[in-house]
Amino acid sequence: MYRRTKKYAARSQWRPRQEIPDDDQRPPRWQPPDLRRRITIEDFDGAEPMTHVIELHKTTRIDTYRAVVDGREWKARIGWSRVLDGLRRSMPRIASERASTP
Repeated sequence: MYRRTKKYAARSQWRPRQEIPDDDQRPPRWQPPDLRRRITIEDFDGAEPMTHVIELHKTTRIDTYRAVVDGREWKARIGWSRVLDGLRRSMPRIASERASTP
């Protein structure tokens, strides 16, 4: 083992940290809220109007969500584009009246 010099020993001694004024402190790090996005869908195509709510909660990854549809868990980890894809598939287009006339 190498011998420590007096200069090294003097530099490595514990010293209390300087007090930093509040103006110079770093701002607290931003944390995303638990509920990241909420999609509300009002569907007037059927006999009665229906409302669906899709809530996207944060997960450990920044680019995925925990999706809850109408209070029931849908997917544990799903991305934004897959949410929109699932929404598109679950609400197909309805043919117009002109398409059904001969």
